[in-house]
Amino acid sequence: MILGLLAFVWLLGVAAAAFTGADPWAALAVAAALSAASFALRPRPSTLGLIALGAALIFAAAWRYDSTAPPDTPSGIARWNDGDPLRFRALVAAEPDSAGGSTVRYRLAVREVYWGGAWRPESGGVLMRTAPFPRYDYGDVLELRGELETPPTFDDFDYREYLLRRGVGSLVAYPWVSVLAHDQGSDFRAALIDTRARLSGALADALPEPEASLAAGVLLGKRVDLPPDLTEDMNVTGTSHLVAVSGQNVTLVAGLLMAALAWVVGRRPAAWLALAAVIGYSLLVGGEPSVVRAAIMGALYVVATALGRQGSGPIALALAGAAMTAIDPHAVHDVSFQLSFAATLGLMTLGSLLVAQAQALAQRWPALAVFPLTRPAIELAAVTVAAIAFTLPITAVNFQRVSLVAPLANLLAVPAFLAVALTAALTAAVGVILPAATSVLGWLAWPPAAYMVAVVRLTADVPLASAEVSGLGTAHAIVYYSGLAVVVWLLGRRRPEPVAPPPPERLPVMRPPIPAAGAALLLALASAVLWLAITAPTSGRLTVTFLDVGQGDAILIEGPDGHRILVDGGPSEEAISAALGRRLPFHDRRIDLVVLTHPEADHLGGLPAVLRRYDVGSVLTNPAEGDSAAYRAWKDALRGESVPYH
Repeated sequence: MILGLLAFVWLLGVAAAAFTGADPWAALAVAAALSAASFALRPRPSTLGLIALGAALIFAAAWRYDSTAPPDTPSGIARWNDGDPLRFRALVAAEPDSAGGSTVRYRLAVREVYWGGAWRPESGGVLMRTAPFPRYDYGDVLELRGELETPPTFDDFDYREYLLRRGVGSLVAYPWVSVLAHDQGSDFRAALIDTRARLSGALADALPEPEASLAAGVLLGKRVDLPPDLTEDMNVTGTSHLVAVSGQNVTLVAGLLMAALAWVVGRRPAAWLALAAVIGYSLLVGGEPSVVRAAIMGALYVVATALGRQGSGPIALALAGAAMTAIDPHAVHDVSFQLSFAATLGLMTLGSLLVAQAQALAQRWPALAVFPLTRPAIELAAVTVAAIAFTLPITAVNFQRVSLVAPLANLLAVPAFLAVALTAALTAAVGVILPAATSVLGWLAWPPAAYMVAVVRLTADVPLASAEVSGLGTAHAIVYYSGLAVVVWLLGRRRPEPVAPPPPERLPVMRPPIPAAGAALLLALASAVLWLAITAPTSGRLTVTFLDVGQGDAILIEGPDGHRILVDGGPSEEAISAALGRRLPFHDRRIDLVVLTHPEADHLGGLPAVLRRYDVGSVLTNPAEGDSAAYRAWKDALRGESVPYH
């Protein structure tokens, strides 16, 4: 308890420094207020020693925050910002991020700069925006020439500070690039990135868009690959955390796994299995600081449950938060850190109280109390409500938006979240080993992903699904959390004693031969098959569809006998994949003929993805040759997929 209080005091000192710019008077005011409150609650001489230690921790936290602040003057490569074009060499330090299909972002770690007629050592991070082709991989060493820019600061978002916390101080757009070397990064990280790429590729082979991107987002945390319209719908419905690597997401995975497995193996064994899943998941999605923080918070929740010490969970969380902010005090500005901490605290405190209250209410009806799905449904609702309640002010203050349908959308989508994660993991793992099995595994992974997409889109279309809020700040969040603390305290005082359900009057309740989750999955799969059979397009007609791929051309021709011809592929792989995913059934990934009319980027940019993701019978092209990076990627894809070429 003493350690937990000291950790809380440290966090209080870091928060005071963060919100006041490390003003020493703010630290003094917080220390004085804490001292007065402590002595009023415990007026003993021994309290004076704790007060002195607490005041010292507050000042130490403020000093630590101030000493680790980014310098006001640019350093490293950022010293060359907003000047003449510069030559420099850098390592591709992370996986590329798609930025809407026509642009790809790369995070670079600078090694050298050409200045004064010679190459000189330099450091710093650069975020590069460039065309989709050619693609660069983690570990590539590049030589670049371009104008470095200082990241902008907007009225509602400090993009410069956001990038600085990630070690990036410069931007460069569409520079001249030459590849100098390959495989110069960490072997371990390169292996992780290669594994994620293989798993993501297997999902792309098994599923259409947007289900493939959603499954990859849930399994691998690759939110950037989601179509823009689905990303916006998830923001509106408050479900975007389901495809983000955060403590909220990791803790949610752990909570759902425990709720699902407890029915089979018991609660404590289920908790240890959930802990193993959290560790494996964190390794899979990468070792970024945000991922490590999320894993620590999720693991604390699981361990507290496994040991039956849920009451000590908040103390462990405070200790973990203090350790994280001691290493990097400026992590408190990171929204993912705030959401992770708040969601985990909500599940540890409010979640268990809501479960107890709901179970006591359910015991008033014996038939409901003994129903096998009652407890999982209660725990699911409690996890969802607790996470939303504790993260609501953070999303409102940072994004100036409140989702009014978030409780409903999450209650409907979260059950599919676990099903998507499990089926995607199985599909991806088997698909990497046996690529020929992806078409069969798509039948397993598609129903829960399609259901989740449908829930997000339907709830996003509800009138007044979200409300714009402006003018909210830290003071409003403090008032909200003060009221929420009172609610948690009142629920804790009135926590009902567990009452055993009355014995059945007739026959004992028998457990079904298969778990409820398995039965639900089978029913969902059968419903999906029936729906596909009913809504299958009528044969015997010719249809010509001009696909929406943005600035470019892509035309799908479907003949009376079911033959398919795709004429051109638009400018980007993401756009054509999404358009074909909307048009073609997920279980039939056949295109008999692909036609390229001429080798320009707005016609061929998406075709490499078509060759990789669809079963293409043959290709017919204009004999004209191109010299662009997109054309070279198209020729490489033709050779790699061994498609007949005319």
